[in-house]
Amino acid sequence: MLKEHLPSFAEQIERQASSISSTLVLPEPSSNNFSFRLSRFPMHGKETIIDIYSSGSRYFITVTRFLFSIRDILKHSLDYNAVNNLKLPIEISISECPCNDPILSEINKSSIFDLASSLSPNIDSDHFFIFYTDSRNCISSGISDPYGKNDEQWIRILNRSYGTALIPPRRSLETFSI
Repeated sequence: MLKEHLPSFAEQIERQASSISSTLVLPEPSSNNFSFRLSRFPMHGKETIIDIYSSGSRYFITVTRFLFSIRDILKHSLDYNAVNNLKLPIEISISECPCNDPILSEINKSSIFDLASSLSPNIDSDHFFIFYTDSRNCISSGISDPYGKNDEQWIRILNRSYGTALIPPRRSLETFSI
């Protein structure tokens, strides 16, 4: 008998958020372009998904901000079907990303493929996820409470992401069902 993997609370948040965030732009295979997605689900603060991708020598960024907490909705809902029918306001901002932005240095110079995964089953933890592809390989990784774990690589990427997320002008508000 096969046992089905039940997603952790952190994985549930990420799945819900990814299902209604901006579209992930994937590069053509072997194109030397990349796509990077950082999903941030802190205990306090805005839940945000940051997508950065390259197209030739240009870089673009899309920021999806969740204006209500997906964590709180999932935490306080006993009926998963009710969660799927909620309307959740999000804001999507898009812009070109300067080629000298510090997060691009982290993406291009650090070894993203060596990122450690260390998710906690604790509901009351900060949860972060990264998806990255360089058009040949890809990685998906998640961590809970990286600052408490002193995970330098995660911390460097996260710290740089906060400034980068401010690049696109805040633009549109949409309400989507989750």
